[in-house]
Amino acid sequence: MATLLAGCHSVPQLTQQQAEGKRVYDLGCAHCHEENDLHLKKVPPNLRDLFNRKTLPDGAPATDAEVERVVQAGKGMMPSFAYQMTKQQIETLLAYLHTGLRNENNP
Repeated sequence: MATLLAGCHSVPQLTQQQAEGKRVYDLGCAHCHEENDLHLKKVPPNLRDLFNRKTLPDGAPATDAEVERVVQAGKGMMPSFAYQMTKQQIETLLAYLHTGLRNENNP
């Protein structure tokens, strides 16, 4: 049994900011970026481990500033969220994206 448990790693709980960012992500982003329940012909990029890459799918640097710009301005088929998300919501979203989209049920 000890051998089985040795390979297990506990997943740290999300901070309050990250948990709020997960809520923002679930309501505003997962709809397209994970579920694609709109059956979009061009599937939006998966955002898992976004900040573990050097660049975003379009080749721009994977930085907070660039992701915030894309969220606010939109890009390609992605609409602008400038009027749907506050600066604070975007900051919580960024905090959650930095977790690699980890949560208690999805390490």
